[in-house]
Parts: sequence; C-alpha cells; structure tokens
Amino acid sequence: MKHIFFLITIIGLTLLSCKKTASIDPIPTSLDGKWKMVIVKENVSGLTTLKPSSIQGDVDITFTSANATTGTLFGHTPTNEISLNDYSIGTNQSLTIPNLSMTKVGETSWGEEFVDNIRNSQEYSFEIGGKLNIKTTNKTLTFRKL
Repeated sequence: MKHIFFLITIIGLTLLSCKKTASIDPIPTSLDGKWKMVIVKENVSGLTTLKPSSIQGDVDITFTSANATTGTLFGHTPTNEISLNDYSIGTNQSLTIPNLSMTKVGETSWGEEFVDNIRNSQEYSFEIGGKLNIKTTNKTLTFRKL
C-alpha cells in the first residue's frame, strides 16, 4: 500500500510541476522592434518568394516609435546599410515610408525585393507567430520579429 501511495505522490508532483508553454509566438501589438523579412508575396497572383539559400545575410529592419503616429526605421539588406528613415502610421493601420536612404552597392535579388517595394507601403498588419505584414502597391512583405 505504501508503494502505491508513493507512486501516486510522485506522479502527482510530476504533473503539477510541468508547465505548458505556447509554442507559437503571440500576435505583435506594435511595430517597435527588430524584424527579419521572411516572405515576399505578389498581391495579385499570390506567388510567394523566399530568400534564396545562396544569399548570405538577411533583410532586417528596426522600427522605433517617436509617438503614436511617427517614428524611425533603420537596418540592413544582405549587402547594404539602411540609414535612419522616417515612417508614419494612420487610421486603419496605414503605413507610409516616403524615403529610403541607404547605401547602394551590388544589391542582391532578396534585398531588391525590399528596396523596390518598401517606399510603396500602404498598410501593415500582424499575425500569429510574431509576424508583420507590410502591404505595398504590388507586394506584401512579411517579417518575423527577432
């Protein structure tokens, strides 16, 4: 009888000490922070592009809000540095990035996906998994929070 009580006690303590954790990152609530571009999707066809494995480095951007509607972003592409640039947000999660100051030396195809589209930003949205979608005129750039 003592063995059964001991076994039940051990099992009970083991079950109570286990903590379930969510394996999926929560939905972000702010642009603030560092983001890595992971997918580019054409808005009309739905065709998606992933970073080619032959390209070293990533497209990373960091948003820093100044107030509820404006802020700055900076970062890098696989081959270039993105300087401090202004952004603004408005109603219905609209996003405007009017200028993109950066070095411009031998950009990769992955970096060009970012450079050619980010100035045409229209809106942003968040999704489960710590992802940020920036919809532009022709494409949607998807970033994962770092």
